[in-house]
Amino acid sequence: MKRQKPLLIALVVMPIVLIVLGTGGYFGWQALQAQHDENRDVLQKFGFEIMPTNPYTESVGVLGQKQLPATFSEENLTPVEKVIHGLIKDKERLLQENADLQQQVDQLQQQVDSLEHYKEVNEQFAPETLEQELARTRREIESGLRELPEAQRFTDFWIKMMSDAALREYHRFIEAHRMLIDQNTRKQLVEHDLLNYAFCIGNAVEIAANSADEVRSIARWLEKPESTRLSAALREDLNKVLPPCQSPLREKLNATLTAQDG
Repeated sequence: MKRQKPLLIALVVMPIVLIVLGTGGYFGWQALQAQHDENRDVLQKFGFEIMPTNPYTESVGVLGQKQLPATFSEENLTPVEKVIHGLIKDKERLLQENADLQQQVDQLQQQVDSLEHYKEVNEQFAPETLEQELARTRREIESGLRELPEAQRFTDFWIKMMSDAALREYHRFIEAHRMLIDQNTRKQLVEHDLLNYAFCIGNAVEIAANSADEVRSIARWLEKPESTRLSAALREDLNKVLPPCQSPLREKLNATLTAQDG
């Protein structure tokens, strides 16, 4: 009888334990399932929140169908969801501000481009300074001389010397009459009269100079006559060979002014 008593107790207690464990497991599973459903809803709401469009307004889908707004609003959001929602709004606001600033930058760049174009046009049609005109004239004379078949025998040193002489005559002339010379007249002077004068100077120096040293002295004198000294004999020779070159050019220049005045 004593041995049967523990067995009887076990038979009575075991069903009770199984009932308690089953009931606890059932309610535990229900609680876990409820938490899972709640987490799933939170994730779904978060997915809607990160969309670039407003989830509380109607929108149009990819296929053109109208999409209804979300069924929840900010009042139903949890504190965490509200923080996320606020961050997304801040991001959208910053993106819009960045787009507005970029638009302003583009507008300012257009203004800068317009001003640069305006500057280029003005510089193109603005009158040259005397220094700019002389530099351009020197380049044109040198280029014209190099194209003359008769000047092929002259080296670069001689071309520069002849160009200096022609440029000096042109400088002397336009200092007094620059405003009276139009572009067509200048073109005739540079491309014809000054080239002939420069070529004449080259021939004259060949006659006057008896050595390479005298050629270099004449070149310095033609470029800077005020600060260059020549021997008396060389100066006398130049006084003989230069006037036949200078006189026709100066007469031509004076005739040009007379024709324009008429």
